[in-house]
This record gives sequence, C-alpha cells and structure tokens, in this order.
Amino acid sequence: MPNNPDITPLTVAELFNQGHYFIPIYQRNYAWGEPEVRQLLQDILDESRRAKNSRHPASQYYIGSLVVDKRGEGQFETIDGQQRHTTLCVVLSALKNEFADSINQQSCLNVKATEDTPFQKLSSLSLNLSFTNRKRSTSTLALLAQGITTGCEQASMHGAYDVAVRFFEEHKQELCTLTDYLLNNVVILRVAVPKGTDLNHYFEIMNNRGEQLEKHEVLKARLMRPLGIDERKVFSTIWDACASMDRYAQLGFEKSLRCTLFGANWDQHPVDFESIRQEMVNSDSPAPLVSLEEIVQHPVLQDKKENPVNDDSEQYASIISFPNFLLHVLRITHVSHIDTDVPLDDKRLLLAFERFSNRTDEDIATFSREFVMNLLRCRLLFDRYIIKRKNDLDWSLEQLKPNETRHHYVSSGGDFNQQLIMQLSMFHVSFPTQVYKHWLSAVLYYLLKQHQLGEFRISQYPAFLDQLSNKFFYGRFGKQPIEYFDICFEDVMPENDFDHHNLKLGTHIQNFIFNRLDYRLWRKLKDGHEFDVDMDFVKSFLDKFRFTFRTSVEHYFPQHPIAGEPMDESILHSFGNLCLISHSDNSKFSNNDPATKKNQVKDKLNREQLAESLKLVFMMSYEHWDPENQPAMIQHEKMMVDVLCS
Repeated sequence: MPNNPDITPLTVAELFNQGHYFIPIYQRNYAWGEPEVRQLLQDILDESRRAKNSRHPASQYYIGSLVVDKRGEGQFETIDGQQRHTTLCVVLSALKNEFADSINQQSCLNVKATEDTPFQKLSSLSLNLSFTNRKRSTSTLALLAQGITTGCEQASMHGAYDVAVRFFEEHKQELCTLTDYLLNNVVILRVAVPKGTDLNHYFEIMNNRGEQLEKHEVLKARLMRPLGIDERKVFSTIWDACASMDRYAQLGFEKSLRCTLFGANWDQHPVDFESIRQEMVNSDSPAPLVSLEEIVQHPVLQDKKENPVNDDSEQYASIISFPNFLLHVLRITHVSHIDTDVPLDDKRLLLAFERFSNRTDEDIATFSREFVMNLLRCRLLFDRYIIKRKNDLDWSLEQLKPNETRHHYVSSGGDFNQQLIMQLSMFHVSFPTQVYKHWLSAVLYYLLKQHQLGEFRISQYPAFLDQLSNKFFYGRFGKQPIEYFDICFEDVMPENDFDHHNLKLGTHIQNFIFNRLDYRLWRKLKDGHEFDVDMDFVKSFLDKFRFTFRTSVEHYFPQHPIAGEPMDESILHSFGNLCLISHSDNSKFSNNDPATKKNQVKDKLNREQLAESLKLVFMMSYEHWDPENQPAMIQHEKMMVDVLCS
C-alpha cells in the first residue's frame, strides 16, 4: 500500500474502534436487500474457510473503499461506501446480540494466547455510524445495536439484520472462525478527499463513473481467441444473444436466420456449431459492386430507428444475471467431467473456467464450440420453461412465437401454466441469492437431458418440480442432510424423514419451509381439498395469492402484546404461531393483536390485490387467536405440519 496519509487500510475491528461517520442527507437511503447482504457474508465465509485450510498466514480480504471527507479529529462524512459500512454495522450487531454465547463457547485455535478472542473483540466494538437529518435510520441502527427488533422503522436495515441472523444460524459451527476472520482480515480502504473538494460534484462523479470490462467479456475474448474468423462470428452472435437476459434469445439473431435456425415456430434447437456457421456464411453473400456515381444518383435510404436484431417491444426481467447463467451452464454440461462442483459465484467466473481455458489452442477451440452450443440450448430452455418477471406483481412463463407481422407470446405450460409458475416462483423467492440457486441447475439439467433424449412432456414437468421440492425438503432438512450437488445431479431420493427440530427455531425457521407449505396449501385448495377452518374466508384470498420476496418471520400473536395477557412461550414461538411475510408488513404489524393484523391484511388485499401468505390466511380464519384458545393454535400447527410433510 502506498504511503499516502489520505488512504488508510482498516480492518473491520479498526473501522469500528476509530472515529465516527456521518451519512449526509444527499445520500440515498440504505437499500441493500437479501441478495447483497448474503453475498457479502458468503464471500467473507468463503475467504475464512480458505484461510483456515491454508498452510500460510491468513491474507487480507479487501471489500472496497470508504470515501470520506474529514471534518475534524476522528469525524468523517461518508461520500461513497455507506451501503457496505451500514451492512457491516448491522451484521456486527446481529453477531453480538444473537450469537455471542456461541462464539464464546467455540474454541478458537487460531488465536494466540496474547491476543483477545473474537468474542472479546466483538464485545468491545461500538456503533460509530449515524445519519444526518434521518432520525428513522439512526434510531433503527441504534435499536438493532441493542438487539431490539421491534419498533424499527427502517425496513431495509431490519431486513438485513434478519438475513444476517439466518445466515449465521446456517453456519453456526463456523462462527468463531468467521468472526475472527471478519474482524482481523477483512479490510476496507478509507480514502479521504482533499480539503476544499466540492462534495456534491464529487458525489455526482462517483455515481456516474465508467464501468470496467466485466468478467464475462474477458471470458468471451479468451474463448474466442483460438477460433477461426467465421467461427468467431458464430460464437460472438450466440454469446451476445444469450447475454441479453431480459430478451428472448431468438431475437438476438438476424431476422433472416430465425426460422432457418429455430424452425418455423422458433421452438427447435440448432443441430450443431458447424450448421450455424454454414447458415451464417450463406446469409452473408457479398452485395453486388456499385459505383459511387450510382450510389449518389440512386441512394437507398434506411430508417435509422429500425434495428433488425433488437426488435422486442416486450420487456421481461430475468431471475438471474448472465454471468450466473454461464456458471449454471458450465455446471450442468460438465457435471460428469469435473471432480469438484462449480460454485455459483460470478465473482469467480474466470477461475471456474480456468481449467477449460488454460489449455492448448486446439483444446480451447473444441471446448468453446461445445460450450457455446450448450449455452444456446440451455438459454432456449430457460426462456421457455423458467419464469420471468413481467411486472411488479406477476410472473411470466411464456414462449416466443413468430407471426406474419412480427412475433407474439403464448403460455409455455398450457393447462399446467399456473401450477408451473407457482412451483418455480416458490423456488425462486426461497433462494433469492444467486449463489444459492441450486434448484435452477437441477431444472436446467433435467430439461436439457429430456430434450436431448426427445422425451420431454410438459405434463411431466410439474411432477418433476414436486419431486425436486421433496428432495430439497427431505435432503436438506432431513435427519441426514445431503449435499446440493447430489440433490441436483445424482439419482438420489432421500428418505421422507423430516427433522422436526427445523420447526423449533422460532424466527430462524428457513424461508423454503414456509414457501413449500404455502405452495402445498395452494395446490390442495385448487384441488378442492377441505380443511377444518372457515373455508369461505380462506378461499376469498386464494386467487390473490402470489409468491413474493418475503424474508421476515412474524409472530401472529405478538411477543409483546400492546394489551392483554402474554402467550405461553412454548406456543408463542411455535411453528403454528409463525408465518413468513414482507418486512413492510412486519413493520406495520409490530405488536398489534391478531384482530388488528387481520384488518391490515384485508386492507392490503383491497389496495394491492395481493395475498402474501396462505399460512397467515389460515391463522386469520380462526375467530379467536389468543392465550385462551391455545388448543386451536396447536390444532392449526398439526394441520400445517401434515400438509408440509404429506
């Protein structure tokens, strides 16, 4: 590191032991969600594991910069980096408040006798971040620092706290090592701007600075290098068509090639790389030679607004990024040729491909042709059989079809379309972070195999997704957990032996469990199943139910009721009294009684036409939900567990 007094590398422990930081009003609100928080924590966990397994001393792991304006001795105004700094503050609060005992009990063999333990260092840290003229943000951060999660008005911070708690619960056996690495080896660079800098102008520049070449662009160049000129054009065309994740892949090809490559209905897969090369070469026949005089006398005017490739008026939001999609394709097309799994971490994209791109030119060329064809096949399957976001509330499962004028969209699943959307969105919202979307690898692998064998039937797709749900449920939450790789790619079916301890974790119960239950409730209701509840009330919510990104586990009967008697804790924290809702709803619910919450949900249904949780709807169907009616609550839990495990 250059000897520059304006650039100071700080470990996380040093960051929270030195100085105070103010977030100015011109900065946006804290906005990180579950994907960003989980990704940061996963990166730090991965680095701590590498350090633990290495023979060399643990290296420093840089997580970016914190650009500040020094206002006085130990006083800094943050210009850039507040999202990461705030997240670290919330994460450390979660560790101190929820897991201090676990960290203290675990042995820390890598800590010298003369050093403070991670528990001691964690305990000594103090909150050193506040927001100028944002009382809600400052108040929420202060409450979370004390472990108080009720009354937090800043929903994003509260959400980050919950995400951190669930993440640490999942990796509870590694908390001592993780905390030690986080405090001592994770480093942020504090960069002080020169005195007299126009901060508003500097902030504007920081937020409009250019982007460096992305990893997938570097990878594309590496894989194209040993190919011939014609082959490079084929590779680049396929790659670019697949890279536009919010547009159907066929639209990335010239209009004249679409029916030739994909069939009259645009639903076929090209045979191989060479056949595409031949078609593209033939379509590029040279134009007749024309003299300059003829061009001037008979100009051919072209409408500059017309783009023969990007002619898609519909916009669909993909559930993953292109770099992440590349890793799924690498994973499923080389599953039988790799000795270790491919992590779905796009920051390691180049490293994941290194074993295939660090060979002779001939080997790289062979791999490039094979991979780009698998990329196209998987992308066509992804477009047709994996959900997309069509608007803020709806999921889409549609395929692209040509017509006489342009193109149109029809449902991919026919009579099964609604069921497939529910199944796929259930998986998607249960694992919002891209690095955990193992289910998508399993689905693409199944679709690719079935199409290659010519055995795919849309009527069999829902049954496969139900089976995959069972494999995730019993494979990950059974008494003998199975690795994700084996669940996705090996022909294993775990025993139906659910470990009910997973339902006794209170607000740390995993999202997938709640979402699986909601899907199974939805399916049974659609099939006409009757439950021993107010069925008219339940059915009034059924058609408005959608899977959304819900990350807050809420007590229906509150932990600290505003009025009335408290609930016996064994019932209060039981699965029967819990449901999964959004953080905005959690903030509104607060410590309200069930009757008030019921009216709030009804109001939301009238305003937004959206029901978030069928389990919550079932709880609301009971006339009374209070300490005097505990038998009904116990009966509800038994009913829900039967549906969950049936």
